[in-house]
Amino acid sequence: TLMRIKFLIPFLLVGCGFASGLYQDILKAQDYLDKRKYKKAARVYEGILVKKPSKSVKIKIHYQLGEIYSIYLNDYSRSLGHFQEIVEDSNEPLWQVRSLEKISEIYFEELKAYNKAEDIYKKLMSFTPELKKFSEYKYKYALSIFHQGNYTKAIDKLRTITSDDRSKYNTVAYYYIGLSHFYRREWNLAINNWFEYLKREKRNDLIVRTKFLIANSYENLEKLKEAYNFYYSILGEYPNSDVIKSRLNSLYERRVSRKR
Repeated sequence: TLMRIKFLIPFLLVGCGFASGLYQDILKAQDYLDKRKYKKAARVYEGILVKKPSKSVKIKIHYQLGEIYSIYLNDYSRSLGHFQEIVEDSNEPLWQVRSLEKISEIYFEELKAYNKAEDIYKKLMSFTPELKKFSEYKYKYALSIFHQGNYTKAIDKLRTITSDDRSKYNTVAYYYIGLSHFYRREWNLAINNWFEYLKREKRNDLIVRTKFLIANSYENLEKLKEAYNFYYSILGEYPNSDVIKSRLNSLYERRVSRKR
């Protein structure tokens, strides 16, 4: 958000000297941000970097530019470049961690470059002492592996999360273990993990989604009665009721046909 960018302005102004061109440039960039003229603000900040400010100011300018390019201009290539500059140039762990978090977020959420996100989350997990968001990094690391289709490795990483009672991701990890088995066509293992997930999940929309997948798995196992019962249990709750009705009709006809 704009507020997130604004919080750096006072830190940038400290030590610039009121009459200095640098001070005036920072105020001009702030004015452009206030007026939502993000491209002009970025140009002013890029101009400040050309003037070779102190290392402290330079790092904060790079961070501002990384935020502006990613949040407002959707220029992820430039954003990544500025955050990477901080990682390489800063000796302060706080700025390195902040920038690595931004890089991982762009790779994971925006670019879906899960192989690169995996590498960055691995770096964040390697900090000593363990960082405050370690559990989140570990979860996103496992999901990065999952999204690359490496389901065996993903299951292994997710399993360590389910056994960690401190992690707030230990419930959803069961869901993705189930989904990994589902994509491997290991229907029974998928169902078993989804039952574990349902024991813990409270959100109804997520419960409905999972029951649909369980029904689908039973269908693939030719367990038509179990599939029918699960589909029926979410009739009226699943977003597309026509899909459920179609599945129920199909299963009913198949069961009747079997009895013949």
